Amino acid sequence: MKLKNTYTKGAILLILTGIFILGLMIFLDSNLKTILVVSSMIIISITCFLQAALMLFTANEIAKIDETQTPTSHLKQWQSFRVFQKKQRHWNMPVYYTLLSIALGVYMYELLKNADLWKMILTFAITYSWMLFAYIYLGKKEIKKQDAKLDGIISELKSLENQFQ
Repeated sequence: MKLKNTYTKGAILLILTGIFILGLMIFLDSNLKTILVVSSMIIISITCFLQAALMLFTANEIAKIDETQTPTSHLKQWQSFRVFQKKQRHWNMPVYYTLLSIALGVYMYELLKNADLWKMILTFAITYSWMLFAYIYLGKKEIKKQDAKLDGIISELKSLENQFQ
């Protein structure tokens, strides 16, 4: 249940983030409303909405796991979810960060095109350093945390299955 709630809460936050970005876009100063700025804000919002949809789908997959089944059947459901999650992670994280990086880069370039070159480089360096840190370190840390939860569930179910045999 905790795992499902985590995905659901994350999806809600992403939906709110996408709506907030669209709201900013609507109320943006007309001098800043260029095609590149508006399109990058739309891409960032769409990326948030797509990620939220994927998280809701994942939460739904967790909800489909029937706890009333025998330990063997329940274990197979969790193992099947584990396979689904690994496939999802394999393509999802790189696509998510790539879309976000491109849209953010276009947005920042358009806003900073009149700034001094060193300021633009500094802004890009800080932003993309943070994104790399989030992708490499925080992303891996979160994956390990989720894997530990799933491994714990699966090992408990294996233990229960062995007790019934």
